[in-house]
This record gives sequence, C-alpha cells and structure tokens, in this order.
Amino acid sequence: MKTNRKIIFLVFMVITIVAMFLPIASFNDNSAASMAADIEKQQGKVDSAQTQLDRWIAGGKKSEEDIQKQRDKVAKEQEKLDALVAQQAAASSESGSGLSYSLLPGKLPAELEIDMTVVNQYKTYIWNFDAYYVCIWAAFACIVLACALVFLAGNKLTSKLYTISSFLHLIGIVLLCYTVLRLTAFPIKLPYGNATLNQPVCVALILCPIIAFVAHISGVQNSKRSMIYVFCSFLSVLAIVPFWIMIVNATRSSQAIQQGVSLIPGTYLKYNWNVLSSKNFNVGVGFKNSAIIAFSSTILSVYFSAMTAYGFKVYDFKGNKFLYAVVMAIIMIPGQVTGTGFFMFMYQLGLVDNRLALIIPSIAAASTVFFFRQYLEANLQISLVEAARIDGCGEFRTFNSIILPIMVPAMATMGIMAMIGSWNNYLTPLMLFTKPDLKTLPMMVQELRGDIYRTEYGSIYLGLAMTALPLIIVYFAFSKYIIAGVALGGVKE
Repeated sequence: MKTNRKIIFLVFMVITIVAMFLPIASFNDNSAASMAADIEKQQGKVDSAQTQLDRWIAGGKKSEEDIQKQRDKVAKEQEKLDALVAQQAAASSESGSGLSYSLLPGKLPAELEIDMTVVNQYKTYIWNFDAYYVCIWAAFACIVLACALVFLAGNKLTSKLYTISSFLHLIGIVLLCYTVLRLTAFPIKLPYGNATLNQPVCVALILCPIIAFVAHISGVQNSKRSMIYVFCSFLSVLAIVPFWIMIVNATRSSQAIQQGVSLIPGTYLKYNWNVLSSKNFNVGVGFKNSAIIAFSSTILSVYFSAMTAYGFKVYDFKGNKFLYAVVMAIIMIPGQVTGTGFFMFMYQLGLVDNRLALIIPSIAAASTVFFFRQYLEANLQISLVEAARIDGCGEFRTFNSIILPIMVPAMATMGIMAMIGSWNNYLTPLMLFTKPDLKTLPMMVQELRGDIYRTEYGSIYLGLAMTALPLIIVYFAFSKYIIAGVALGGVKE
C-alpha cells in the first residue's frame, strides 16, 4: 500500500477508535411520561362522570339532590386529574438530566431496564446485554488488529497480511453498524426513555471505517480481489436464501412457519403432502398442463421472434422502420388492458378451454423481438448472409443453419424468461380454463388458500416449491449458453 493511502487509512481508523470512547447515546430521564397512563385513566373517569351528569340533566328523571351529588363527583374527579397534571409538569421541569453512554470502556448504565411489555407485544427475543458487549469488544478488536496488520505488512505491494486485515476490517464495520442499530432498538423501561443518539459520533463510527476500508482495498490488489469475491458470495447467498426458505417451509408445520423463519428443515413433509392430496391437488395434471403450455409457447415464441428480428435486421424493405415502431408500441401496452379483448377473441374462435389459446398467441412476442434485434445489431455481420446467398443457400436454410447458432446465447436468455413467464402465468389460464383437467400448477396452488377455517401454509409452500422446481432445472440447463456466449460475435477477426 502506498504511503499516502496508508496515512488516510490510519487517520480514519484512529478516529473510529477514538469515537468508540466518546458518548454515543443518552437515556433521558422521562419521569413525566411514566405518569401519562395514570392521567389518561383519570381523564376517562372524568369524561364518564360528566357524560352521566349530562344524561341525567337531559332526561329530567333524576332529583335535584342526585344531580348535585353527580356534580360533586365530577368536581372531585377533576381535582384528581388536575393534581396529576400538576405533578407531571413538576416532574417535567425537574427532569431533563439523563444517563450518558459510550461504547467503550463501560457497560450500559445499571439504572436501565428492558421494558418486557414491548418485547412480549412484538414477539421479539429476550434482549441480552452481555451479547451486546461481546459484539462491541469484538468490533474493537477487529479494528485494532486490522491497523496492526497493515503496519506489519509494511510497504509490500502484495501480502497476505493485507488480505487478513481487510477481512477483519469488514467484520469490524459490520459489528459497529450492528451495535449502533441495536442500541436504538433497546426498549428501555420508564422513567428513562430509549436511546437518543449523538449524531456526530454515530457518523464517525460508521462513515470513518468505511472510508478507511475503501482506501485500503483500492490500494491493495489482492485485498480488492478478495472483497469482490466476498461481495459476489454475499449476493449469491442473498439470491439463494429465499429459495432455501421456501424449501424448508415445505417441510414445516403451519404453526412453526407463523412463529418465525428457520433455515433448518422440519419433519412435516409427509403431512404437507397428505394435505395437498386431500385438497385434490393433482400434481401430475398440473405438471402436464403447465409443461405443455410453457414449453410449446416458449419454443414458438423464441423461434418466430428470432425469425422476425432477423427479417427486421437483414431485409431493407419499405415500412421496415414503421413496423418496428409498431412492435415497440406493443411493448408499452400492459397485458391487463387487452385481457378482455383477448378473451372475447378466443371465445369467438372457440378456443376457450383449449391449451392452444395460450400456445399459438405466444408467437407474437414483441419484447422478445426487440431483444433479438438488438442482439443481431451487435453480433451479426451482413457479409455472412451475403456469402451464404452467393453459395446458393436458401433463405430458410441461411436462417436455420447460420443465424440460429449465432443467436444461441440470446435464445437461451429469452427462452428462460419466456419459460418463467408462461409457467407462472395465472391470470390468463384463469380466464380461459374452467375444466379441472386443464388447470395449471399456479391455479392449483392458489386454490390451496381457499379454506376459510384454516390455512395450511406448509402445504402451500410445498406446492410453490414443486411449481418452482422445473424453472430451476430449466435455468441450470440453459445458463451455460448465456455465460459462454454472451459476447459471441458473428464474425471473429
């Protein structure tokens, strides 16, 4: 690491360490707020007594003596209310002092207590101060060790110490952010209020180590590469976790799912499958219908859209630009707008309760045509087509033998998108299909929520997992074409 970057790194790291010893939060004495509940309760008594008095006066059925007693009762309750308000005002003027807190070297003030009513109300876990202190000291240790390793690495351009330092630095940043956010989340019991953060100290604790981290990884190549790997791994985990949770919930009971998230599979897979079977969830019928519609429509959409894009790219005919503008305009029209007209059109053609109503119209895919044309603009050389024509190759053979292999990456990409869209399509089959033997998997999964007495979330997740499984298989089958040929050109020079 260069000297100037190392100086920037060390300056901001020192500021971070110093900020950990400065007051980061204060817990204000809020004695007046502890009386708010008593005042609200007494106000209710006053309002109730006054309402009773007004009712007696308006009714005219009570004697003057009873009405006078009620007036005295109202006055007495009002005196109690005024006394409570005066006590609250006195407490407000006397309070204002609070308890100060720094992350280091001490612990949270002993006077503070967790408000368990808030914890129980929001079903949160028991708050543990000791674990919080461990996080603080761990963050401090990571920051100090990161600085020490940078010193030990010296002026070497590459060193494992730099890489270890960057990892410790990243862990320290995460722990510091966690401790600051967790501090604001502690529900403190009255008379003290929740933490009020010292903004400059918080900014120093979060922003300074991040600036030092950027200076570090931008000046050391191996640290930069390691952090890129960490970031990509984080994104991968972030993308995989929802699918994993879906699979795990398919093996858990409804009660366990409602209690919270878990990453450990349960033992209710057989029970959830029995629930699916009892609700006439015919997996075979759903798979058959979804597969026929999805694969057929995907093949037609990809092939004919590629042919259309090829025509727009290769043939310079009159009205080419106008027709392409029409295709672009179609993309801007939401499918819900044309839903009613589409249903009436299919009804007049006699294609209601027929899979062809979802397969044949997929030939006209405006967004796929646009994508393919843009791909051909960047990867197709007209000289290829001209050479094929000179050699006596027909137009269809040119397209099928030369153009389609060039478009394999784009076709794989749009094939996955078309497959996902057709497989997950719920609204259009719902409009067109009324026969039970034509229902697709999304329609069957939606019907699982129809029980008015109890919702079996485990069986719903099992149905969703079964619905998503073919999409995952299709993605892994075609993803290699996307990765391998995304920059493939029509002619290599």
